[in-house]
Amino acid sequence: MKDKRTLDNNTFASNPGNAALNKWVWFRHNITTVSALTLFLIGSILAAMFIHIGFLLIVGIAIFTTIFYWTRVKEHFLCGDSNGGIVVGVHPTLVAVNTNLTKGYGDFPIVKIIECPPLKNLAIGDRVPTVALYTASTDESLSHWIDFNPVPLSYATDNPEVINLAMQSYPSEQWQQLERQLLELDQPYKAGLYQVDKEQSGWNEISSDTMNVLNDLEKRDGSISFKKIVIGVIIFITILKVFEFFR
Repeated sequence: MKDKRTLDNNTFASNPGNAALNKWVWFRHNITTVSALTLFLIGSILAAMFIHIGFLLIVGIAIFTTIFYWTRVKEHFLCGDSNGGIVVGVHPTLVAVNTNLTKGYGDFPIVKIIECPPLKNLAIGDRVPTVALYTASTDESLSHWIDFNPVPLSYATDNPEVINLAMQSYPSEQWQQLERQLLELDQPYKAGLYQVDKEQSGWNEISSDTMNVLNDLEKRDGSISFKKIVIGVIIFITILKVFEFFR
């Protein structure tokens, strides 16, 4: 496998996704983000052509951002860790995925519930394959990751063979473990990151500072903020107006 461009080459998934990204399928599930990124690139090019040559700097940033974005998404599904998810809610669709955040030492089981509005025609209890990347703490001495972000495999491909191959890679014990861990969570389920099996795992041994970080993460849904996109567009428009004023 070629060196990863946006991921750490020293870490490897225990069950890699090995799924090729279909950009059209990804676009259908992420219309807002992809459209905003595309408009930013096109807008900066037009600004450089018709407003001021100085916008070439913005063009360079837009090109870099676009290349990085698509490379990261591609490597997410190719190199990320594949885990099975169970639908635990509809309207909006909620999918629960479990994993172990350990870096090789200790046991740090976790369940993450994510909102998946683009997933339609699913019922509670349905199973879906996901692929996740893991987030490290700035404290390198920490023996576990602090978060992971599973994304449904169907966001990247509509190839039934790829979907079925992923589903077959999950042992029955993994599904049973997830179902058991879900019994520990309060209902109705809400998006967030949840520590499970606390008494029998390494969670009861970590420092209070680390617990505070993880508790903060539990309160987040991990979704892309539409507000941030709007703010970005407003900033871009402001830059355009400033250049127009000094022309």
